[in-house]
Amino acid sequence: MHAAVGAAILFVACSSGSDDTASEPVPPATSEESVDTSVPDATSTTGVPASSDSIEADDPAVSPAISFASDVQPILEDNCASCHTADGPGTAHLAMETAGDVDGFDAEYIDAVIDVGYMPPWPAADGDVAFHDDRRLDPADIATVAAWVADGSPLDVDPTTPIEPTRTTRTVIDRDIVLQAEPYKGDTTDPDDYRCQIYDPGLTEQSWVQGYGIEADVAEVVHHALLFRASADARESAEASDAADPAVGWSCTGLAGIGGRGAVNQILSWAPGQDPTQLPADTGIEMQPGDFFVMQIHYHYEPVFADLAPDLSTLVVDMADQAAIDAAGGALDPIDLRIYLGPAEIPCSTEEVGPLCDRDASVTELQSRSGTLGAFAADGLNAACGTTPADYAHMTTGIASSTCTLPTQTGRIVSIWGHQHELGKSVKMTLNPGTPGERVLLDIPNWDFDWQLDYRPIEDIVLVPGDRVQIDCVWDRSRMDEDAEPRYVLWAEGTDDEMCYFQIVTRPA
Repeated sequence: MHAAVGAAILFVACSSGSDDTASEPVPPATSEESVDTSVPDATSTTGVPASSDSIEADDPAVSPAISFASDVQPILEDNCASCHTADGPGTAHLAMETAGDVDGFDAEYIDAVIDVGYMPPWPAADGDVAFHDDRRLDPADIATVAAWVADGSPLDVDPTTPIEPTRTTRTVIDRDIVLQAEPYKGDTTDPDDYRCQIYDPGLTEQSWVQGYGIEADVAEVVHHALLFRASADARESAEASDAADPAVGWSCTGLAGIGGRGAVNQILSWAPGQDPTQLPADTGIEMQPGDFFVMQIHYHYEPVFADLAPDLSTLVVDMADQAAIDAAGGALDPIDLRIYLGPAEIPCSTEEVGPLCDRDASVTELQSRSGTLGAFAADGLNAACGTTPADYAHMTTGIASSTCTLPTQTGRIVSIWGHQHELGKSVKMTLNPGTPGERVLLDIPNWDFDWQLDYRPIEDIVLVPGDRVQIDCVWDRSRMDEDAEPRYVLWAEGTDDEMCYFQIVTRPA
């Protein structure tokens, strides 16, 4: 789970999307396809050839084949502007405040990232399950933008004409409670720093959480975050952990790092590209007086980040109003988050040489960084999945994979989420594999660390006793930093380690 620090040019186009009734979208490029992000020339982007004549936007006697005002601007306003105007997450990379912001050079890059499926961001492939808020553009809209760019991206409006969002498909929750961390800045001598802090909503009566989101502040170093709901009787343990660490909060490799009494339950895994979570209207997370949140943030520091400001990441919470509680009969349906883990065993390729290419040496090095978690990751997940290191020893081409089949919780699926780190190539989760009822729940054939979205099925999918899920992960060592020391990569939380990690959120069926 690593912050998006290098997406500069390619993170420039649309980042919201079409509704569920749109025409079938063009699937994004798969991991088997070669993705060319170069700017297409005027004759290669679409079946519509470029005009041989230069069209002047301010010449009323001549109109382009594709009108910006009537053809292109509505596409941008409907699919892109909610992220690329005002304080949207894409504005820092490319602002679409006015028509003049998107012509010429910028238009060519917009066309390029749309053409390869990088924008609007939607890594999931077409499959057995359709999801809400599919952001992919209709093929006709892709062709329209390509034809306009091939024609020289002429404007038939004043360049100062505002581009205004006509809808917002990003998840936006009510900001009933906004809690900011104490300023924290780690040290580059500890590149993978796991830091927990208490986020206290100050509850004095029973309440229900219906939405929650993490807003990363210094995004360059915020690799991932986990959010936990802690009961009031866990407060003493949390405060003891805080007091025992001289820095802000406390070091918490693994989970929340709270021992002793009290219940501590994970309710959110956050990573780059993820919108806030909005639960169904009649569901929620029950909170009693004195209950609080603990957030674990994994900071990844590199020397280039030494001069960045301290992080002030924020937790935003939407609390159910009384009308919603009354409509549900006085209590909302609870949600259940379950995590499904598979091994990550990624041997060095035959072209790589180094002492850490030996698995035992890599395990020892991992344990020196992460303590007992290293031993669990290296051996516990293999035991749980019925595999051994020998099952992966032949994977020396630079491509490695793992498969694990696990029992599910019961309930109606609210959302599905998959996760890897930066060597990730693909992830897939399949319900009841090898049976007549087999269904692929989630397939991301070309993993992109910067876009880790929650996927919410449109139809009701109910998990019942006896159901199982198969999780499949593939990694590509060519995605490793070229300056990194060759080593056998194992499952752990560090940025340079790997994961095969899925979660399913359900509600009672």
